[in-house]
Amino acid sequence: MQEIKIQLDDKLIQTFGYSKIEKQIMDFVGKLYLKISAQEMLKGIKDIDLENDEKWQTARELAWKQEGDRYIKFLHE
Repeated sequence: MQEIKIQLDDKLIQTFGYSKIEKQIMDFVGKLYLKISAQEMLKGIKDIDLENDEKWQTARELAWKQEGDRYIKFLHE
């Protein structure tokens, strides 16, 4: 793990408080982790061919048989 040191103006810390600034930085780092995860997932999606995946086709057909009536009724209302 790496440590990053940043310098903040004393007035900034006095205005917002150390804890609030630290929380904001940690929230930002959490969003960075989420963004990295999303990018990794998108890379993997490019390799997936759902149109030719038999398991996905079967699951889709079963889901339609199970839930399709709800959507058909909604369209006819």
